[in-house]
Amino acid sequence: MKILLHQRHASIIWKRWPTWVEDFFLKAAGSFFLLLIIANTSAQNLVVNPGFESYFDCPGSYNYLQDGKLAPGWFSPTFGTPDIFNVCSVGNAGVPTNWAGFSKAYTGSGYAGIYAYVFGKQTPYREYLQAELLEPLEAGGNYLVEFYFKLSSNSKYSIDRIGILLSDSSHRNTKDGVFPVAPSYERLNRTIYNRSTGLWTRFGYTYEAKGGERFLTIGNFSSDGKTRSQFIESSQGKEPMLARAAYYYIDDVKVVKVGGVPQAPVLTGYPEIKTDENYVLKNIQFRFNDFTLLESSYSELKRLVEIMRYHKTWKVIVSGHTDDVGSETNRRVELRFLN
Repeated sequence: MKILLHQRHASIIWKRWPTWVEDFFLKAAGSFFLLLIIANTSAQNLVVNPGFESYFDCPGSYNYLQDGKLAPGWFSPTFGTPDIFNVCSVGNAGVPTNWAGFSKAYTGSGYAGIYAYVFGKQTPYREYLQAELLEPLEAGGNYLVEFYFKLSSNSKYSIDRIGILLSDSSHRNTKDGVFPVAPSYERLNRTIYNRSTGLWTRFGYTYEAKGGERFLTIGNFSSDGKTRSQFIESSQGKEPMLARAAYYYIDDVKVVKVGGVPQAPVLTGYPEIKTDENYVLKNIQFRFNDFTLLESSYSELKRLVEIMRYHKTWKVIVSGHTDDVGSETNRRVELRFLN
């Protein structure tokens, strides 16, 4: 049986460990666990300005600008106007006290804020934070996406969700409603509001990259109908801008690679598999005068399945023939199998 592999788009870029790392493994296998710890803790954060410490201008109050620029490394992909807060502010955008409530930063001296939900609006209003990563994600690599979020103390509403999108395009648009692209992951809380809602809460998700993703977007990607909300009767907030809103602070955003690209599977007898080449599958056999595969064929076919799962953008063309031993049934068997 022959197969021809075609690639529709994208390519895999492979990187080798530096030579000194390879030598280290060969000479000091007992230090393997230690090396993994060092590599993990020193992994590069692909997010620029992760704690919103840097700014173009020290924030004074609400952000009214719709040019998309928020802070170095951060912008709004929609006409929504997210905010930043910093200890430098002498106005209503300070830390820990600001127009949205009272909160120290999770780390450092600043954080951002977004409207995640507004109750009773005829058309939903949303704000999103978006960052362009330092480098695109590698296909098959595992990346930890992490940040901390907190409901502002002046919010009169709380909601049950917040999500992320990793994408190869920013999907910028001139609307201020729900983002037009579904999230990569959405965190859903069973309890909409409790005592811990007003504390910094960790969002963590390990994402397997498709390859080429270079934008991270944070916010509520669900419609008002899907978003579960709760009015906070005990709230002492008197900010009119938040009387019908759930407003969240965001801090300490990270996208860190935590797992390498898995080794590409191959077929028996071939050191590697490339597109637009013919390969002969070994040990593919059928019952005599029948199109039923023998169990001995399963191993090689499983390898082919693993290749197609690994290279999700590839297509395969299968061709085959029967041998010249047997009756005229062979021709019908051959046609039945290929169909």
